[in-house]
Amino acid sequence: MVSATLARQQIERTHHDRVASRERRDFYAWGALAAADAYAYSLIDQPAGRLMLDLGCGRGAHTVHFAQSGAYVVAVDLSGGMVAATRRRAIDAGVGDRVATQQMSAESLGFVDATFDYVFGHSVLHHTDLAATRREVHRVLKPGGRAVFLEPLDHNPLLNLFRRLTPWRRTPTEKPLSLADLRFFAEPFAYSSHREFYLLALGAFAFAPLGQRALFQRALCLLNGADQRIFRLAPALRRYAWVTVLELRR
Repeated sequence: MVSATLARQQIERTHHDRVASRERRDFYAWGALAAADAYAYSLIDQPAGRLMLDLGCGRGAHTVHFAQSGAYVVAVDLSGGMVAATRRRAIDAGVGDRVATQQMSAESLGFVDATFDYVFGHSVLHHTDLAATRREVHRVLKPGGRAVFLEPLDHNPLLNLFRRLTPWRRTPTEKPLSLADLRFFAEPFAYSSHREFYLLALGAFAFAPLGQRALFQRALCLLNGADQRIFRLAPALRRYAWVTVLELRR
């Protein structure tokens, strides 16, 4: 088991080190996740003066956002390249004094118990061992603290087909989450909820190969509004969404 974990982490580390210096130029850079991001950010409701862990910080966009909102952010990532990119981004944004960076695995966090007011993770859990990461997130979060994660879901067959057809877009060891995974991860926490995004809104991606950024963004906004109404009327359809935002409180 240990060797399998180390092998998986090496695959993840190598991939993300390789892409760390590249800025996104695809639909993510066009704001594909803007609505879900905004909701996830809103759940970090009182960041000023609080200590936050950005788990799997990537290139540092979320780290900088929360530092600019007044939080003190510890940004960690398995990839040393991503940690370096986050450090540079924080300095360039003028918030280097509010950000500390460390290369670290989500499954083995080097912090004492009950350290953080908030834990935030964007597209990170599906790269990790959920049991180990759950244990660590629960351990380092203060009693009454909040964790927020944005993650892809695995129930939509068309999305899963796209994933199989575009293996170069992801690591071979990552696995989008099921609703059962969400329930599992939430088990030790006192409170949990999740909200889904992007079902009909996936139709906006037809404009991406055409380079139609403005049309993509407008369609995404309109269809996301329709999705939220559909999810309220037919909650069973939420499982087929692209992403979920999971909120947890210890």
